[in-house]
Amino acid sequence: MGRRRSASNDRARLTAGLATPWLVLVFDTLAGGAAMYASISLRYLLEPGRTPPGPIEWYASIIFAGVCAAVFWSLRAHRAIWRYTAVNDVVRVLQGVLLAHLIFLPIFFLSTRLDDFPRSSLLISVPVMAAAQILPRLFVAAWTSGDLRSLVRFERRDQPPAVLVGNTQRVAEVLREQYRRTGGPVFRFRAVIDTGGDTAGRALQGVPVLGGTDQLERAVTLAKGSAASVRIVIADPEADPALVNLCAKVAGKTGASLTRARRGEGAAAFTQVEAADLLSRPPRSLARAGAQALVAGKRVLVTGAGGTIGGELVRHVIKSEPAELILVDCAESHLYEIDMELRAEPRDFPWQSLLVDVRNKASMRHVFETTRPQIVLHAAALKHVPLSESTPFEAARTNVIGTQTLTEAAINAKAEALVLISTDKAVDPLSVMGASKRCAEIYIASRAAQNPETRLCAVRFGNVLASNGSVVPLFERQIERGGPVTVTHEKMTRYFMTVEEAASLVLDAAAQCANGLAPQGSLFVLDMGDPVPIARLARQLIRLRGKEPGRDIEIKFIGMRPGEKMHEDLAHAFETLEPSPTAGVLRASGPITDMAILNKSLEALSEAADSRDRTVLLKALDDIVAMGLPEGVMSLAGRLSARG
Repeated sequence: MGRRRSASNDRARLTAGLATPWLVLVFDTLAGGAAMYASISLRYLLEPGRTPPGPIEWYASIIFAGVCAAVFWSLRAHRAIWRYTAVNDVVRVLQGVLLAHLIFLPIFFLSTRLDDFPRSSLLISVPVMAAAQILPRLFVAAWTSGDLRSLVRFERRDQPPAVLVGNTQRVAEVLREQYRRTGGPVFRFRAVIDTGGDTAGRALQGVPVLGGTDQLERAVTLAKGSAASVRIVIADPEADPALVNLCAKVAGKTGASLTRARRGEGAAAFTQVEAADLLSRPPRSLARAGAQALVAGKRVLVTGAGGTIGGELVRHVIKSEPAELILVDCAESHLYEIDMELRAEPRDFPWQSLLVDVRNKASMRHVFETTRPQIVLHAAALKHVPLSESTPFEAARTNVIGTQTLTEAAINAKAEALVLISTDKAVDPLSVMGASKRCAEIYIASRAAQNPETRLCAVRFGNVLASNGSVVPLFERQIERGGPVTVTHEKMTRYFMTVEEAASLVLDAAAQCANGLAPQGSLFVLDMGDPVPIARLARQLIRLRGKEPGRDIEIKFIGMRPGEKMHEDLAHAFETLEPSPTAGVLRASGPITDMAILNKSLEALSEAADSRDRTVLLKALDDIVAMGLPEGVMSLAGRLSARG
């Protein structure tokens, strides 16, 4: 497939400069004149002993060539790019051939009264001229595309109109794939916006190129006409976020729907543009080789397996052919859903779904003794800031004590590696949720220093787009209801990552740690680029649905909630961020806490959670967070307990 595409690209480059519009018009003009000359000469040759009297064939050919130039210029047939020829381009040429003959005949009659002109020669000149003009176009198109089927296209008038946006090559691929589809294309493509900006005024497979991105709004308006709706289709499956944002703005203004063309067949080739497409950076694709080697043939346990991250981890792991997959979750409905998904999985591999709470020591000990997992991916957590603020006891028991319980069970079972999923809210935490995750990070780093056999590490996530309970699904539900979209503060920003990036980061961290490429107890962070303003994200999501913020959907600022920060950070000021062996993944290093001292505070935390003593619990969280500070750095302890 790759070689065929490369050869096609090479042929396209060779022919790109051979058929400029004016050269095409000259060719069509000369082809018309030559066809007329040949048809008259051939007509006389069909009568033995007769030759054309005088210069009739030259005179007719010159006049006919002039008519052809005017006709083909007015039909804009010379604007079509030969290497993207399709059926409607052929139809336009045939129209030009017939129209040129119809116009030529009365002109020549007025000039010569058709003396010595054989009328039947027109029956010869029409097919000769059509063949002379169409066959070279078809040859160039077939040669550059390598696929004759791509020349056959049909248009269904009942399909919605669309404007196709992208570079010339990718737009042509989308059109070619759609026009050879059984039943015709999914959309009626009415215009092309060329992001390269060098084919304005021409046509791709019969679809006019209206210009660059500055012409997008005009193209959408013209394409819509009297139709109820119009689509903006982004041709590139990995388009630049700036282009996606521009298309979203135009969609909001014009009421168009925004769609992305994926590489696929038929309707499956088009998907809705989602929040992940709005990142201010291209999504990172982390290397899979290390993760595959880590998981292949191993028993892998995933906690929180029914959640967004846990479920994505499960999907990644099964691609690497584990010996067995153990799914652990305390949420019955979520665990059931991922279990049913695996039952439909065509791959044949053993797995088991266990309804278990990571906070229960006896249950976790039993799970590890019976399943003996080698790789542990710890995604179970309470992650919502407001709920953790109102029920800090459960947040502490799950995020801190649960992590401790799971880690000790993994060490006792001699697991090879364990990865804790943390959050950027653990950096200088203001919330119970962030503080509990910071405590878990401190515990993992300290416990790793004591136990070299089981490799322990942690990863810090930003906000995972479209995860359960995150801001994107909330905004989308509010948009569906007609608004308002509620944003806490107009200046609030957050780091975002895709679910794919999140799962890849966990597996990459586990591979680095298990293979000794990173020190024991490492903490990994994905380089997520610049933080995204939440208000801007809300506006973009509204526009993705063909609405305009403020006009169609109101954005309402409701104020920050307890525990929320205006801006998050990926690392503490005292932490050192350095590159890891994987591009785009950073490793944060900081101080190690004495385990004996930490254990005492963990016991106090557990007792406070069991006794439901909020003041003592918050103070215990504060104390453990302060233990993670290096000597000389001022303690932030008391920020949590002051709210108790």
